[in-house]
Amino acid sequence: MNIIPVPVQNTLNKMKKILQHNVEIHVINGGFYVYRASSIYDKEKKKPRKTTEYIGSISKDGTFKPKKELTTLPISRREIFEYANGALAYECIKDVEVLLKEYTPFYRELIAFSLVKVLDPKPIRLISSRWEKLDLSKYYNVNLSPKHLGEVIHAIGSEVSWWYALFTDLAANDDLIFYDLTAIMTYSESIKLAEKGYNAQKDKHDQIGVSIAFSTANNLPIGCEVSYGSERDIKTIKNFLARFPKNNLGLILDRGFASVPLIQILQARGIRYLVPLKKNSTLIPQPPFQWDNAFFYRDRPIMYAVSPTEHGTLYLFKDPLLKGEREATLLKKVIKKGFNYQEYEKQCELTGIIPLLSDLMMTPPEIFLHYKEREDVELAFEVLKNAIDSDKTYLQSPESVRGYFFISLLALRIYFKILKKLRILNLNQIISVEEVFFELSKVEMIYDSNNRKSLAQIPKRAADIFGYFESDIPMG
Repeated sequence: MNIIPVPVQNTLNKMKKILQHNVEIHVINGGFYVYRASSIYDKEKKKPRKTTEYIGSISKDGTFKPKKELTTLPISRREIFEYANGALAYECIKDVEVLLKEYTPFYRELIAFSLVKVLDPKPIRLISSRWEKLDLSKYYNVNLSPKHLGEVIHAIGSEVSWWYALFTDLAANDDLIFYDLTAIMTYSESIKLAEKGYNAQKDKHDQIGVSIAFSTANNLPIGCEVSYGSERDIKTIKNFLARFPKNNLGLILDRGFASVPLIQILQARGIRYLVPLKKNSTLIPQPPFQWDNAFFYRDRPIMYAVSPTEHGTLYLFKDPLLKGEREATLLKKVIKKGFNYQEYEKQCELTGIIPLLSDLMMTPPEIFLHYKEREDVELAFEVLKNAIDSDKTYLQSPESVRGYFFISLLALRIYFKILKKLRILNLNQIISVEEVFFELSKVEMIYDSNNRKSLAQIPKRAADIFGYFESDIPMG
């Protein structure tokens, strides 16, 4: 029988009064250990079951020593990293990495930042933490501390001169390039680029302009630029062309770029063009039009007429389905605003008519197809603002803003390479690029205590996605 010293018994009695619980002492190897006793109901045995919780010990002189609480979690030497998402994204940007090495010592920072931006966009202060979750971080050495990244994007934005040499490298020979401009909101009060300007959402915040050049030869973005928020579309394209050294290309522009002086600049440089005209352009003859023929575009019948002008060939396309939709919309406005019938008829003359001016040596169906394909640059802006989270900026200097959107351009190239593969596989309507990266993040690499690596078990949905891209993901 274990004899409990009087000092120990006295302390135990005091604890029973203070804690107001059933407190008991266990003598183990000559030590006195205190437990709080309680009971829970055992549903299987249908009766109470006793439980105990260790709360501390009492020394022979009666001193109570409470149990030490764990202050840290036990650390395992086993490491798990996201593998397939980072590996695939890196494969998609390796071609640009080779080129970047020639222009900047910060090419690794640009590559790593763009990878995080397309996989899981985060504020600059969290880029390093997100990067560390990727298996790529184990062997791709790069400094992504917030302070260093801030210095890098400022430096990149200060070196715009070599951007255009890179853009030229990315463009194919005789490339046709979509060029367009969008507005990005800024919440910085000091940035000089920020000005009030027009945007489709009629947002009154200060904004900056971001333009994108998109190659039709490889279906990838090849260039970007940042401009003042109030700068007109035509001025941005003139600035872009002034820096872009290549002439053996063509431009497919939006209606906002319709300008005879701009077309004259393109003609002088030998740059081919396809430009939608505004409905009030003097180059468009008065209706009714004499139609030459018709063709089908995605099962929609399209009529066309072709006529020469001093600034190129004028193509008039008539989409009957579009005409019906536009006239219905116009009629609603007429009813609400009380326009007279004659005014309605006059406005209906050009509904459903798409006027294009071009010097491209193509058939009318080919011209119309290229015009419609400009949807890719519109998609690029949607991805820029949503998928890679570049719809606003808090950066404080023009240089940093330019550097930030250069990195966004790299992220866009990764995104569109994945989209391109999904289109080839006819999967783009059922699988999104975001879904590809999310599922592939579940394909993980495990490292044991001896740094030996192996793939973790892959969930079924992730395995299906992995199968589509297995040839693009290195497994060495």
